[in-house]
Amino acid sequence: MHWTDTTHSYTLSTCKHLGRPCPAAEHMLSRLAAALGQARTVTADDFEVAGNCELTACDHPCQARFTANHERIRIYCGVSPEAEQSGLDRFADALFEGTRDRGFIAKRPEYPYALAQAVPLHPQTSRTAASQQSLSA
Repeated sequence: MHWTDTTHSYTLSTCKHLGRPCPAAEHMLSRLAAALGQARTVTADDFEVAGNCELTACDHPCQARFTANHERIRIYCGVSPEAEQSGLDRFADALFEGTRDRGFIAKRPEYPYALAQAVPLHPQTSRTAASQQSLSA
């Protein structure tokens, strides 16, 4: 599933358990995008928040990992807290960006049940946004 709003382009894969995009991941993705939008002018360009949570959209609650920064937000559904982040990123890059790096597939013991990603429509650094606000004041 793919859609855009005024700030981000969103993409969700199909969940292995639901057979459709996970509504809990969709909700979390949009909330993280809104939170990062509010934090943009008061955070550095390298600001990032990451963590683990449990998503409960169906009768199969799953552990999820998220990473959110001003360049992109990703949610990895159905992965353990110990899952290797670089492998998850490479898997998501292959899905969302079409990279041809297939060498990681044989090395990945844990695949996400579903993936979600949001990318800003108009990337802008914190300093640039703050400068524009101070000019308009």
